[in-house]
Amino acid sequence: MVAVTDVPAAMVSNQFFDEFTSKVRVKPIPWEGYSRAGLITSDELHQLKDFQKQHTQLVDYSESDAPSLATYVPLLVSLIEKLSSVDALQYLLVVLDELAERDLGCVQALASDMDTVSRVLFRCMDKKDDYLGLKACKILTGIAVTSNVEVAFDRMFAYLEKSMRSELTSVVDVALQVVQSALRVPRARSILYGEAPGCLTQMVDVLKRTVGGRTGAGKGVVAVSQTQYEVVFCLWLLTFERHVAVTIDRKYDVVSTMVEIARSAVKEKVVRIIVATWMNMAQHSANVPGLLVARVPACLETLRVGRNFNDEDLKQMLTELTDTLAEHTGIMTSWDEYVNQLKSGKLEWSGWHRSEQFWKIHVAKMDENDHRIVRLLARV
Repeated sequence: MVAVTDVPAAMVSNQFFDEFTSKVRVKPIPWEGYSRAGLITSDELHQLKDFQKQHTQLVDYSESDAPSLATYVPLLVSLIEKLSSVDALQYLLVVLDELAERDLGCVQALASDMDTVSRVLFRCMDKKDDYLGLKACKILTGIAVTSNVEVAFDRMFAYLEKSMRSELTSVVDVALQVVQSALRVPRARSILYGEAPGCLTQMVDVLKRTVGGRTGAGKGVVAVSQTQYEVVFCLWLLTFERHVAVTIDRKYDVVSTMVEIARSAVKEKVVRIIVATWMNMAQHSANVPGLLVARVPACLETLRVGRNFNDEDLKQMLTELTDTLAEHTGIMTSWDEYVNQLKSGKLEWSGWHRSEQFWKIHVAKMDENDHRIVRLLARV
């Protein structure tokens, strides 16, 4: 299998998201007014101003030399729990996220009180503000990836499922990137597949909408290579789990969609992540029939012959996977192809289905192995 690359704990790169974050940093918040109204104490106001002064000075340090501000984490979490203003909460989550990204001590401080941290972050997801909810998901994911703590991934995936239904492309994009980061945690993969199928269904729907709208999906997702890459990256991570790899195509019909995308993809990274996913799947013999029925070998040949890739690793992957599947296709008869279709659950109406001679030759095989073929047919 292809190894998981080393990426930041919770990486989100989206122009709209980044620009909005820059605006949040400089937006004035009436902290003194909150203090006069009794929403925060005078001591909390003093600590916050001290934190802001030190936080501003961080730009003068390299990341390795910067002083730790982990002692302010409880203050920030407490303020998030106390306040309800969306502007204030956005600011607090932005600075908390920045601290968590650059200071492991801050992540450890968050992880040491996960009951409170989880409560305040899920409270932010309940607000009717996409930015606030997605930022909370990003922080929670960063803690989960960096620390060995329990995170309620099922609740987070339920929120991200709703985000992926948004008509705003930037919201869908950020939600997908958060799932990408979360799936670095093996436990999160099992939860997404077993306990949050609605989120995975929505992700696959997003992917299928990028290949011509044939699923009848609604508005909101731009058919771009980045969206395809993000969703397939998630599928690739999922296929590192054996129980997922051997059943995901039967449940979600993803291989045929990836074939369509690979044939027309311009970006090499999209083809690479698709082929890497197929390689993970091909490690399990139960997946071979589905890969063959979806015409993956023909797609691989088209890519090898018709495209001049610069990525040497991709060229090697194409060759290796072609050789692996050739071991099965080279000796395959029409009956083998029919059985593969039955195993994959995807029967196609082909010439030999109409052939009386085909059935005369093979009818006896229907009764072999305790009527195995008949039982497979009944499942389709």
